[in-house]
Amino acid sequence: MPPRILDALRAALFPLGRVRGPVSTLNTADLRAFRATLLGTLVTSVGLGLTLPFTFVYFDHVLGLALPVVGFVVAGAAVLALGATAAGGVIADRIGLGRVAVLGLVLQAGGTTLLALAREPVAGAAGLAVLSMGNAFVWPSLNGLVTHQVPAERRSRAFAVRFGLMNVGLGAGSLTAATTVSVARPGSFHVVYLLDGASTAVFALILFVGLRNTAGWTAHAHRTREAAPTGYRTVLRDGHFVAHLVVLLALAIFGSSQTEGPWAAFVALTPGGSTRVIGLGFAANTAAIVVFQLPVERWTRGLRRSRLLASCALSGALAWVLTGIASLPGLPATVAGTLLVSALGVFGVGETFLSPVINAVPNALAPDHLRGRYNALNSATYPVSKFIGPPLAGVLIGSGTPNSWVGVVTIGMLVAAGGAVLLGRRLPLSVELSGR
Repeated sequence: MPPRILDALRAALFPLGRVRGPVSTLNTADLRAFRATLLGTLVTSVGLGLTLPFTFVYFDHVLGLALPVVGFVVAGAAVLALGATAAGGVIADRIGLGRVAVLGLVLQAGGTTLLALAREPVAGAAGLAVLSMGNAFVWPSLNGLVTHQVPAERRSRAFAVRFGLMNVGLGAGSLTAATTVSVARPGSFHVVYLLDGASTAVFALILFVGLRNTAGWTAHAHRTREAAPTGYRTVLRDGHFVAHLVVLLALAIFGSSQTEGPWAAFVALTPGGSTRVIGLGFAANTAAIVVFQLPVERWTRGLRRSRLLASCALSGALAWVLTGIASLPGLPATVAGTLLVSALGVFGVGETFLSPVINAVPNALAPDHLRGRYNALNSATYPVSKFIGPPLAGVLIGSGTPNSWVGVVTIGMLVAAGGAVLLGRRLPLSVELSGR
């Protein structure tokens, strides 16, 4: 990444004259580690953008697996990922978050390469399983590392910047996929999966070089607290954290898990649906995040985090309503396509409300010696949602009334919004206020 871009990112995170005190304690090694994380995030997200929208389409149209079965394959991979998430949290607290992140990236790269080489469903399912386990190691570790690299009062912004940068790469990948990937050319899917695997391997190398000998690479900082209570049972006694997990799980089941496959499968059944529209929809999603992420973080800095969660849920509900309207019979294909692309754009705006909160809350609640486990359980909501959301979507979309999928996920997001409001009554004020 050019130095000017890195300097701009540093200025965005630590603007001169605005932050005093703890920011001055940030040392060069920690800043270098955070820059390495940003650079690697950008590299791997380009590859991820090439493949993210097409899991269901790839298994259905290229590997020849029926949609309802695809849903259960994705769910099976999610079960493995859930177990890997729990194990990853324990390992991270023992050997270090950085080491676990690199290990997870190696697994991700291997799983994606297996998907690229697959020519039948069994091989594809094996690749998806390895990829999912790698994901389960990577993202909790990276989120925990931010707490070592960035002072507490800047972490919400740090999470927002990393999320926004990730979506720059996703947008670039999605735009490329929109013009190069087609079910008429099955080989195009294999190529983009290979590119995704290569970019993930590069991320692993960047982290291995950039994070060694920095805070969080090993678990040395936790050894003074070995006498403190450990284990997931201790984490689950934190009622505030458990309430946060419930809301986050609802958002994932009826939100993010529906965008990574089910939405594309539903779009393929609509008059205005095509791989081009799917790719453009994900490009619109990432463009909305890139444009609005930092302004939203700045505008909402004084708001309660529970209100941001509710705003995310309401935006998701609106996105699903727009998707349902696009499927109405009689709409011109151009109008339907525009509504579908706009729907994921609206969903992207909702994600900008979520990104400063989703990882900041668990890290505000977690003691250092349990940080790996807190982040693991926080990330476990994702594989759990994949176990529930895609099979549900596969059954609904594959039924005689695919529009029932729109109704279910819309209601689910409205319920999540209500849960977020209730969460705000439980969280301590110091955790609720995003500016702290």
